[in-house]
Amino acid sequence: MQAGQPNFLVHVRVAGAILLTIGAVALASGTKPASSASPSRSAKAARPDIIFVQAATFSDRGGSLRFPEGSRIARLQSQTNHAVPQNLTPEFSAAADPQVDFDAARILFSGQETRGDKWQVWEMDADGSHKRQVTRCAEDCLRPGYLPGGEIVFTILDHKDDYSDPYLAVANIDGSNLHRITFSPGDWWFETVLRDGRILASASWPLSPAAHSSAPRLLYTLRPDGAAMDSLRCDHRPPSVREDAQELEDGSIIFISTPVHPSQTGGELTEIQRGALAENRIVSAGAGYLSPRPYFQNQLIVARQQSQSHGAPQRFALYSFDLQKQQIGPVIYSDPQLSSIQAAALAARPVPKKFWSTLNLDSKLGYFISLDSYSSADAPNGRVAAPIAQVRVITHASGEDRERILGQAPVEKDGSFYVEVPADQPVRFELLDAGGKLLVAEKSWIWARPGEQRGCAGCHGDKALAPENRWPMTLKKFDTPTHLDKNENASSAKAN
Repeated sequence: MQAGQPNFLVHVRVAGAILLTIGAVALASGTKPASSASPSRSAKAARPDIIFVQAATFSDRGGSLRFPEGSRIARLQSQTNHAVPQNLTPEFSAAADPQVDFDAARILFSGQETRGDKWQVWEMDADGSHKRQVTRCAEDCLRPGYLPGGEIVFTILDHKDDYSDPYLAVANIDGSNLHRITFSPGDWWFETVLRDGRILASASWPLSPAAHSSAPRLLYTLRPDGAAMDSLRCDHRPPSVREDAQELEDGSIIFISTPVHPSQTGGELTEIQRGALAENRIVSAGAGYLSPRPYFQNQLIVARQQSQSHGAPQRFALYSFDLQKQQIGPVIYSDPQLSSIQAAALAARPVPKKFWSTLNLDSKLGYFISLDSYSSADAPNGRVAAPIAQVRVITHASGEDRERILGQAPVEKDGSFYVEVPADQPVRFELLDAGGKLLVAEKSWIWARPGEQRGCAGCHGDKALAPENRWPMTLKKFDTPTHLDKNENASSAKAN
């Protein structure tokens, strides 16, 4: 079972049938567009204003230190060519990460009032008025986004002794009911909210305590309650950093792909078309791009690196990009002294579907079922050849510097197993033969939320294949999940 591959979400009824659902299913609530003026790619509508970030210098891999000389959020009027943008955040030492509300009336952003302060989430009207602080975090809170139902999602930088371990959190729009929704290491960053209601995030591959800012990154999805975490696509090769992701109107995901050890800021425009199994580099795009966003009709607005003299800091300007022709368009705005990045169209957009959480927050357990652990895309012919006898479950509890074995459970002849694990705690799985020899070791971490019942079709199974429609032996033999034998298997495992 691999955290970096598409898990099939399995809801188990102990005394009843098993319901297998592929992907995410959202209960429709607030699914109507926020405004009937939401444009389609072919619609003829007025070109919207844009908001964006201006900064003298910045780091696209940094956290709280992204803007060492400060930054500001600006608004550019669409009706005047090369107009001077309006500074919407003159009161702030630094401001970034603007996100437009569904009705385009408000803007959510990250703000640092005074240099050295913690970053907090703020909201303002689209003209820069009525600013109010949303969060009051003890750590840096940044990269926010709107959720349906009056909630927001954002990234919190959990600072350790010599590094930060970002995770995702959700809160009400007034800052109340702040709670964590990711529970594994991996340098988590919020990217966007998909129209089907899931959160799209980026994190390291594998999800590991050893992750750092230059590690390979994948795109992951999860529900707003932290359940059903999964990779969007399981493209590990070549190793690259995937981030700056947005959803287009046709369901495609556009993002930036950068080499793990880049020689410059910015990367290639890359797309995952709806239903496609693999990502596709936009051939004519080249390198040196940042923050692609839907803009107007069939166009993106992108930040593109400008030519520079030797030793001069890299500077980015805003351009349109034609998706049909797959070519760069005219410059939208350029400043000779400041980079322009993180642009967003000030236009209404559909409200995502809302997930109603089915978690049991009073529970301290979660549940995993594997339908066929022999199924593995990493094995020859897609199958683990050796007989599997047991699955070992390992955790890495917060504050511990070593892995710890939770216990072992039997694997049935058809490769199925069903186990309970501590909720909200990272776990990984190892497959063993009858003599206890290690056959397959999961590299990444995954979790189950309280009362969550989830599973997978196999051990890193082929995502293009649906599992066989059969009743797994583990549910014929056991009407409850295996309780892991902690006494017999109390030794510590080696850390990754």
